[in-house]
Amino acid sequence: MNTEPATTSSDGENDDSHRRIDPLVKLLYDASEEITSEEMNDPSTFDEICPLYTSICKIDDRYQNPELIGRGGMKEVFRVYDAKTVRHVALAKPLAKFSHDHFDAFLREAHLTARLEHPCIINLFDMDVDADGRPFFTMEFKQGRSLRAILDELRNGHERDRFPLRKRLMLFMRVCEAIAYAHSQRVLHLDIKPDNIQIGEFGETQVCDWGLGVVMPSDETMHDSEVLLDPDLYGPLLDSVKGTPTYMAPEQKNRGTKKTPQMDIYALGCVLCEIVTLQPITSYQKKRPQTDSALAAMIQKATSTDPSDRYADVDCLHEDISRFLAGYSASVEQSSVLREVGLFWRRHRDVCAVVSGSVIILLLFAALFVSQLREKHQTAVAARADAETAWIRADTERALATTAQKNAERAKERAEESLAKYIVEKNKSEERLKAQVHSAVEVSDHLTSIPLIPKDTFATTVKMSMQHIDTVLSNNPPPESRVWHKKFWLYFLMQDFKSATKLLDDEKGVEPDLADFARRYVEKTNNSGYLHTAAFRQLITDLCHSSRFRAPLAEKMLIYDMKYPRSIEDRVKIVYTWVRINNRKPADLELDFDADSKAVRLRGKVQSLVRTLSSPWPPGVRVNLLYTLHPKSLDMRGTNVSDLSELADLELLELDVRDTNVTDLSPLVQNRSLRRLIVGVDQFTDAQLAPLRNAPHINVIKEKQTEE
Repeated sequence: MNTEPATTSSDGENDDSHRRIDPLVKLLYDASEEITSEEMNDPSTFDEICPLYTSICKIDDRYQNPELIGRGGMKEVFRVYDAKTVRHVALAKPLAKFSHDHFDAFLREAHLTARLEHPCIINLFDMDVDADGRPFFTMEFKQGRSLRAILDELRNGHERDRFPLRKRLMLFMRVCEAIAYAHSQRVLHLDIKPDNIQIGEFGETQVCDWGLGVVMPSDETMHDSEVLLDPDLYGPLLDSVKGTPTYMAPEQKNRGTKKTPQMDIYALGCVLCEIVTLQPITSYQKKRPQTDSALAAMIQKATSTDPSDRYADVDCLHEDISRFLAGYSASVEQSSVLREVGLFWRRHRDVCAVVSGSVIILLLFAALFVSQLREKHQTAVAARADAETAWIRADTERALATTAQKNAERAKERAEESLAKYIVEKNKSEERLKAQVHSAVEVSDHLTSIPLIPKDTFATTVKMSMQHIDTVLSNNPPPESRVWHKKFWLYFLMQDFKSATKLLDDEKGVEPDLADFARRYVEKTNNSGYLHTAAFRQLITDLCHSSRFRAPLAEKMLIYDMKYPRSIEDRVKIVYTWVRINNRKPADLELDFDADSKAVRLRGKVQSLVRTLSSPWPPGVRVNLLYTLHPKSLDMRGTNVSDLSELADLELLELDVRDTNVTDLSPLVQNRSLRRLIVGVDQFTDAQLAPLRNAPHINVIKEKQTEE
C-alpha cells in the first residue's frame, strides 16, 4: 500500500487542509489519552474498538444451517451458511457409509477442482476436517438449474422461447471452453453429462463434479500431488462412482484403458446430441431424426467409435459450433454449392438485399427505357411512312391536276411536322440514354463505397462493381467519362497496377496523383499480382501523406489485401504501419503478436485504436486498427488510449489496461466475449468499477504494474 501523503496543487491548499485536519487529530489524540490500561483489558472496550475481529473470534461453528441439496455415489452436498464470510456456500462431505479408507478418494475432487481457475468451472473455497474427523470441502453455491433439468423442461414443451437452439448451443460452447481449459492443464473430467453442468439465471455456465477426473502425465516426472490424483491408485475405492454409461466412450468402459481427451470429446458429443435433438445419443442413433446436416456431422464426428476419428481437441468442436452460429459451414460438413449460397445469404442478408434491390431497380429502369425506346421508334417509323406516302400522293396529284397541288402541299407540311416530331423524340431518347448511363455509374459508386469489413464479402462486392462497370462501358462512353475513372480506381484498389496503367496508356480520364502512384508501383508486384509487404506498407503510407482524401482508399486496400495469404509476420508489420499512420507516428511504438494465443502486446504513445471510415452510408462506421489480426488478448499497458468503446468490434478474452488513461469501464459491460480484465491495484475507485457488476462474466484482476 502506498503510504506517502497525497500532493496538493499549491501551498495554500496544503495549509487549508492542515487547518481542517488538525482539530480532528487533536480530538482523537485526547480521546486515546483518556483510555486507561484497565479499560483496554476490558472485553467490552475491545469489542467497541475491533467489532469485526471480535465477531470472528466468537464464531465456534463456521458452517451453519445445513440443508441437503444433492447426493451422489460418494458424497452428499449441503447448502450451508458461512458465518465468517457471511454468505451461503455448498459443502460436500463423504457419505456416512464410507470409512477412513475412502477419505482420500473423496478429497480427489477437491484437489482437482482447486487446480482449475476458469469462469465456467466451479470455484473451490475451503477444504478441512470436521469435529468428527471426517473431511469436507466448500464450493461456490450457484443459484440456477442443471442442464438436465432444462432439457427435461424442453422435452415437456416448456421454456422453448427462453432456450432456443441458438442459446443452447452458446451454453454448450461455454462448456467446451471450460473442458478445453482443463485439458490445457492436463486435467480430464471423464463424467461430462447434463447433470454436471449448472446453468445460472442469466446464462452463467459451470462444469461441476470432477470426482472422476484425472491428471494426464506430462513429459516430465509427475509431482507427488499429481500421482495422488491418479484414480487407479485407489483401486476398488472408486467403484461406487463409475460414471454414466450413456455418456462414456466405448474405450472408457474398460478400466485399464489409458485415459485420453477423446473420452471427454465423446461425452461432449453426447451432450451436444441431447441439446440439439432433446434425445439421448442411444435414441438418436436408432431413430436418426431430422437434424441440420452440419450439427449431425458434428455429432457423428464427436461420438465416433474409433477415438482417432473424433475431433483432435475440444477447440476444433468449439470452432465448428462457432462457425455454425456465425452462418458458415462446419469443417466436418460435406457442404453443397446450394447450401453455401444459402449460408452466404444468411450471413449477409442486409447487403444481399441492398444489392438485389439495386439490381431490380436497374432492371426496371432498363425495361422502362427499352419500352420507351421501342415506342418512340415505332412512332418514328410510322411518321416516316406517312411522309413517304404524302410525297407519293403529292406527285400523283401534281400529275393529275393542278387543283390537287394545295392538297399535296398540305400533305408535305404534315410530313415535315411528323419528321420534326421524330427528330425531337430521337433527341429526347438520346438524353434519356445518357441519364441511364449516369445513374448506373452512381449506383456502382454507391456499392463500392459501402464499408464491408469481412474480407470475403468486400472482395465479392468489388468484383460485382467491376462487372457492373464493364456493363456500362459496353456503351463506349467518351474517354473523359467518370466511368473510366471508376474502373481505374477499382484496379488500383485490387493492386492490379498493370491494368490501371493500360488505361493510362489508352488516355482514359483518371486523377493525376493516382496515375503517378500506379506507374511507380507497377513493377513492385509479385507473381500473384500483389505488392510485396514492404512495398504495400510504403504505398498506404504514401497515400495517407499525399492527401487526407486518400486515407479511405488506403482503408479499403487494407481490407481487400486480406484476400492475399500473407504470413503472420507480414500481416503484423502492415498493422504496425497502420497504427503509426493513424497515431502521428509515435517513435516508441511497439506491437507484438503471438499467433498461437492470438495475443497482442501494444506499447508507446498510442492515442487511438480506431479510425472512422469515410462512407456516405452507413455514416460514422468505426473500424479498430487491430481488426485484421483478430486478437483474443490485448495488453496495452503504458499507452495513451482512454476510450474502451474503441474495442467494441474485437472479440477479446483478456484485456490489460494498467498504466493507461482509461477512467470509464462501462463500455466493457456489453462485451460478451471478455473474461479477464487486468487493472492496477489502485488504478480505479469502487465507483469506477461499479458498472462491471452488471457483467459477472468479467473477472477483474488487480495486479501491480511490472517493469518490462
